[in-house]
Amino acid sequence: MKLLVEISQGLGNCIQGTPLLRALWLMGHDVDLYINSPIADKLKPLWTDWEILGRIYTHHDQFHVSDYDFGVSAYGRRQLVRMFPPGLCLKVEKRHVKHQSETEANLEPARWLGYAGPVPRSYVKGHDPNLALPPEQRHKRTPPTGGVIVHAGCDPASRARRWSHWAEVCRRIAATGRDVIVVGTHDDRSEDNWEDEFTARFHMDLPELTALLGTAAFHFGNDSGVGHLAAAMGLPGLVLFGPSNPVKSAPNSIVMRTLVAPAEEGEGRDVNHARPVPIGRLSVEQVWAEVAKVLEDPRRDPERELPPRVEDSVEKRWDYYVAMTRAQTEVDGIDETGAAPDVPKVSVVIPTYNRADNVERAVKSALAQTETSLEVIVIDDGSTDDTPDRFANPPGRVRYVRKPNGGASSARNAGLRRARGDWIALLDSDDEWMPDKLATQLDAMGTEYVAGASRHIHVNADGTRQSKPEVLPGRDNHLFRDLYGNLSLKTSSLVFKRHLLEKVGLFNECFPVSNDWDFFLRLARAVNNSGMRICEQALVTVHRSADSISKTGRINALEEAYTRICMVNALLHTGDPLNIKLHVNRAARKHLELSRACRKGGDKRAAKAHAREAIRAGLMLKGIWRWLQP
Repeated sequence: MKLLVEISQGLGNCIQGTPLLRALWLMGHDVDLYINSPIADKLKPLWTDWEILGRIYTHHDQFHVSDYDFGVSAYGRRQLVRMFPPGLCLKVEKRHVKHQSETEANLEPARWLGYAGPVPRSYVKGHDPNLALPPEQRHKRTPPTGGVIVHAGCDPASRARRWSHWAEVCRRIAATGRDVIVVGTHDDRSEDNWEDEFTARFHMDLPELTALLGTAAFHFGNDSGVGHLAAAMGLPGLVLFGPSNPVKSAPNSIVMRTLVAPAEEGEGRDVNHARPVPIGRLSVEQVWAEVAKVLEDPRRDPERELPPRVEDSVEKRWDYYVAMTRAQTEVDGIDETGAAPDVPKVSVVIPTYNRADNVERAVKSALAQTETSLEVIVIDDGSTDDTPDRFANPPGRVRYVRKPNGGASSARNAGLRRARGDWIALLDSDDEWMPDKLATQLDAMGTEYVAGASRHIHVNADGTRQSKPEVLPGRDNHLFRDLYGNLSLKTSSLVFKRHLLEKVGLFNECFPVSNDWDFFLRLARAVNNSGMRICEQALVTVHRSADSISKTGRINALEEAYTRICMVNALLHTGDPLNIKLHVNRAARKHLELSRACRKGGDKRAAKAHAREAIRAGLMLKGIWRWLQP
């Protein structure tokens, strides 16, 4: 595909987006770059002539989205999301940087599409160290190498990130015989101009600064874009954190250390917090101790061992994605108790987390099946209730597996890896089976089908019961299309041949929600329309729990589901206008769901924004109706 990728905001934010560019290129895509930043023209030389990039834009008027198959917006302004048709632009949300660095969050879109390699190093173009010299003197002398670069300033808009004792640390560095070069803008200068005790290089252009870093041995400074620039050049060093978030803003480097000021109760890692963590809480001795450790080891950040670039096609994209899910590894600390038949016909996988009563009900319904050649694998995803006590001595045919908490997908995968039966059946701990569920499905599938599902009884919170779905998917030999349009089947109804995991892969552990929809689509694509038998009768009872939708809340769950839609659109993209229209329409309907959820949640501004996206995608009447609702 031909991709347009947006990186935005400041120097550091844009540098943290460059591993995404590399990963997408490794996946076979042609990549152009849009730098959405007030300093875009100053940043552009950092990536000019990078072999993986085509064109580089510094303003949205310079390109047309119709020239591209897909857009990708890294964390930040995300202007491309408003320019590409709905469903045709992947984006990194603010919630994606809560528990990981911005670099790793920016890599998420590539992970969603199947990239399984390590985080690539950040990239900036190296420049001639004589760049700052007059033309007639260039290449006649080279600045001394091995200097120590110190950036004692920070963004003038957030001076709370500035540690005020760099002068003393610089004097100690100079006492070791090393050259100290203090860099920054004119706003970074101190009032007493202590920087003039050393070599002071203020207000350099970014290519000049990059060239200087290329000759240096170390970098020390506060949390700033210069630290990310130094990390991209591979320099070892130290970055100090106080009011800013050391997880989100950590440099993408294994040799650039961080030192974090401790926080007290009521303080926050945000410069706009009512009580930001003061960076001045770090003492000179604390900082010097870390600086001294860095000075002992001048090794630069090594290159990462990245996978080879692959050919791009729909089949290759799909295979790449499936291979990524299969390559997911288990965490340590998994314990297993209980025994089961040597060669069961069916392996029943039941993931659970803090559902002691419910999971016992689910297990009983599995053991009560008229098909008795089965094993039941209960995967406890780190429950903190009394689930471990209840399964301390599992009943016959039950294997109890306890693992560290990792989410529903990792729990299901743990069960799939341990399944020994010819068939695998999935059962959520909130649900229960009719006694003849497995026997009915196995008889219906016979030797002709390799997968099956059924209707289910949905028990609402008020106790009312409904048989769902009204219309079974795949009736007109359009199983994939029907499931793509609406996941109407429940995971607890699914049974399939174990060998299909080779073609389908495992559940994607990156996804907190919509992981079942993703797996169903892969299964439907693998078996084709003729390979799945869906029973008319309801064979499963699905109980709706108050917290079973998503731990992240309804709106976040819908946004994650929207991301899954964009991801599938990218995996299947062929440029066919009819297919594109189908994808855009599907994304528009999800915007309507989001509009309704936001309005119920009291966020009318977000509700209107989603309604506007539905209108833009062609759902004019429904979008306007949602817009006009009070």
